[in-house]
Amino acid sequence: MIGDGSCLKNQPIRYEPVDEANLAAVTVSAAHSDGAAIRDDYLAARVPSLRPARQRLPRGRCTPIAAWLAGLGLFTKRSHEKCVPEAVFRAPNDQVALFLRHLWSAGGSVRWDPTNGQGRVYYGSTSRRLIDDVAQLLLRVGIFSWITHAPKLGGHDSWRLHIHGAKDQVRFLRHVGVHGAEAVAAQEMLRQLKGPVRNPNLDSAPKKVWAQVRNRLSAKQMMDIQLHEPTMWKHSPSRSRPHRAEARIEDRAIHELARGDAYWDTVVEITSIGDQHVFDGTVSGTHNFVANGISLHNSLEQDADVVILLHRPDAFDRDDPRGGEADFILAKHRNGPTKTVTVAHQLHLSRFANMAR
Repeated sequence: MIGDGSCLKNQPIRYEPVDEANLAAVTVSAAHSDGAAIRDDYLAARVPSLRPARQRLPRGRCTPIAAWLAGLGLFTKRSHEKCVPEAVFRAPNDQVALFLRHLWSAGGSVRWDPTNGQGRVYYGSTSRRLIDDVAQLLLRVGIFSWITHAPKLGGHDSWRLHIHGAKDQVRFLRHVGVHGAEAVAAQEMLRQLKGPVRNPNLDSAPKKVWAQVRNRLSAKQMMDIQLHEPTMWKHSPSRSRPHRAEARIEDRAIHELARGDAYWDTVVEITSIGDQHVFDGTVSGTHNFVANGISLHNSLEQDADVVILLHRPDAFDRDDPRGGEADFILAKHRNGPTKTVTVAHQLHLSRFANMAR
């Protein structure tokens, strides 16, 4: 219904896909919601459609399907207003994958491009919120995506969510997949991805990382050619190249770069939104939550009368001139002043001492 359905106020609820497999899936789902779906074949509409069967209802009551859609926040939503229901975000990963599988069959595309030797996997919508929601759900199952904007004169702009790179595309095809006729193209694409494919240059670190590798090579009196990568200095390093370098120079920072969980991406734009109010929030029932794609922990500051922070400069830089010192920061005090006091840390005694003594 999110992809090919219509459920506007004072209009019939309709589902108009181009795939018979999707029609069958919605028919079965309607039966489970105490409703029945009637198929209409209108030549003028070019595609068959489903609508709820007529029911005698008391005044002020709506059909079970309409009530279900309203409970999900989808009733009366037009295409550019649609979003993923909150219940989907609370579902386990296998149900999230099932949701994405059916959603992709109504608005998504999976195909192999023989000319460029690459797979094309994307989902399109006029709802930016829906696109953002789908991107968050893909992250739940370990798949990264890109979003592109396509302005349109005289209508609603559209957005596309792309899944690039053989690694993410294979993960999508194996763990999510596509329902219906698109499943055939998905299997063909998966077969093609087993062979050699082009490098999409994703998850690449900045080129300045090579300066750190060169410094370590000099410290170990090694030559560049010993890495057997004569042209690698000209390009941003992918995961595999720092991994090979780390195996030879045994540097912890290079090790973290090659094996870390961080995904490297380019910052496209930084836009100032001016001064804004900042609030502390707590989401009941969970220790952490996702806000705009960022994993956050619940804040306890609004309940605290005193907030104390401890900063040790030499914990970040062993050669810091303030080695042995720590800043005791009284950042919040409801009933008194705030202040920063410098103390001496005595880690062998697990205590901090007053430097005035």
